[in-house]
Amino acid sequence: MNHTISTVYNMVNVPTGVWIDEDGVIVRPNEVAYSSATELTLGGKKLSAAGDEYVAALRDWVAKGADSVYAMSPEEIAKRTVPRTNDDALAEAHFQLGVHFNGAGNDEFANKHWETAQALRPDSWNYHRQDWSFTPKEAGKNWMEKFLGLGDEEYYEPLDLPQGD
Repeated sequence: MNHTISTVYNMVNVPTGVWIDEDGVIVRPNEVAYSSATELTLGGKKLSAAGDEYVAALRDWVAKGADSVYAMSPEEIAKRTVPRTNDDALAEAHFQLGVHFNGAGNDEFANKHWETAQALRPDSWNYHRQDWSFTPKEAGKNWMEKFLGLGDEEYYEPLDLPQGD
């Protein structure tokens, strides 16, 4: 409900995975984390995720630990981690205010802050989903409009996995 994990790891969509080893060190930053291959066409637009490859990579890392070709060095993690912009940080603050006001029963203020968060960071599907969750009859329509509005842009970033053994 407080969206702590998505806030800490700067997640903007689900499902998302982050690989963290036994010492608390991130070895793969957040990326799409489907458990099986997903291929859909919705409204004429393709949505796909390489879940089978992701699970195989995850299993390799579980078996081999730091010796897995899929475990990244701190330098690789730093290259793949996108720092938050000022607008991203401000969007997160507005989003959290929306969560607070929603919990306090003030839907007007919650919606105001969620709308501001969405405007500041339109790529965060999590911000939109939170808002849409309170209007379930409209949620599917709203999601589809935003999804189709992506044009040629991918819904999920393609996985960037090295070739395994």
